[in-house]
Amino acid sequence: MITVSGCSQSEEPERAFKVPDSLCGTPVSPDLLSPLLPAGGEKLEMKAAPRAAASASSCHLTVDGAAVLSSFWEWRIEADLAKVARSNPYVNLGTHEGKDGTYVYADKGGVSHVTCEPVQVSLKEGGKMYARIIVSDKGRPDAAASENLIRSYAKALEKLPECVQK
Repeated sequence: MITVSGCSQSEEPERAFKVPDSLCGTPVSPDLLSPLLPAGGEKLEMKAAPRAAASASSCHLTVDGAAVLSSFWEWRIEADLAKVARSNPYVNLGTHEGKDGTYVYADKGGVSHVTCEPVQVSLKEGGKMYARIIVSDKGRPDAAASENLIRSYAKALEKLPECVQK
């Protein structure tokens, strides 16, 4: 009889930071965000980039000073999913596409159309809102996690005042 004993030890350091429950105020489940963030690290910082216009916003997460994940939403005139996906360096239309055709994703991010109804009257006719997630080199690539996060993020954006006219 052979007896095997051993202890299970994590190969990755423990996180000292708490996984946030939003991306600069837009709610997302920490369970959806966690798989894309580094497994270890001391300090997570979240910073919204200054908004130049009411038609776009971005949020950047860093861990121990290194960029790990960014989220964006923006209104685009005469754009489609293919054009927006080309602006995301890690997402190609041929990689993974949602069955409903409203989003694409890869192991390092995703792009989704955001359904805004009724559309804000201040926007030009034909404008559409898009959400983007980019996982930086210091983050953890994971296609399934990217799909889940971009879908959830886009759904949360549907409730923003910038998306719908209240």
